Amino acid sequence: MQMTSQIDAGGNNPIFLMFHGYGNDESEMVRILDAVYAPTRADAAPAAIAVPSYISFRATYARPYMGGNYWYPDGCGVDERQRECAAVGDAVASLLDASAFAHRRKILIGFSQGGYLSYRLVKAHPTLFDAAILLSPSFMGEEQAALDSPTRFFLAYGAQDRTIPLPDQQTAHQVLERAGHLTYREYSGMAHAICDEEIADIRHFLHAV
Repeated sequence: MQMTSQIDAGGNNPIFLMFHGYGNDESEMVRILDAVYAPTRADAAPAAIAVPSYISFRATYARPYMGGNYWYPDGCGVDERQRECAAVGDAVASLLDASAFAHRRKILIGFSQGGYLSYRLVKAHPTLFDAAILLSPSFMGEEQAALDSPTRFFLAYGAQDRTIPLPDQQTAHQVLERAGHLTYREYSGMAHAICDEEIADIRHFLHAV
């Protein structure tokens, strides 16, 4: 797996495991995390801003002609999606088995395909991750899913998102709400994207976990 990382090896701050959306690459999630950790007016001084530790992964497949990458083919069946996610999940779990990560909080962040992948990682490894931030994922085919995990979830969509069908959004909300530990947000005027209000809400969510 290809990735980019920034890790304070001697620290005990959380480590973020990040997964981008269809047609993008690992830099997408780094930009999102940089925005979450950017100084705000409420910060006392720049020195008070923590530097996050992260591993941002590049998706398994390169997209021909158009560039970018994807975790599973667009429009593929549920079984194929789950198989592809399971293979990535096993690789990530193996990586996190290193002693350097043993006592650190582990937080998933994924956008779109990467959001669904993050959910499947929790599904397969229900006690491994402390929190998961799912941004505009599709939960197609997960209508009957049951999730038994203490992981805390942040789930968010744009009210104008036409990329993810509304029933798949509703499925995500229902599955995670049944599991408990869910913070849900919807943003008026936002499509399949990220907005400033969402970044602020992610920041608040992280303070709570």
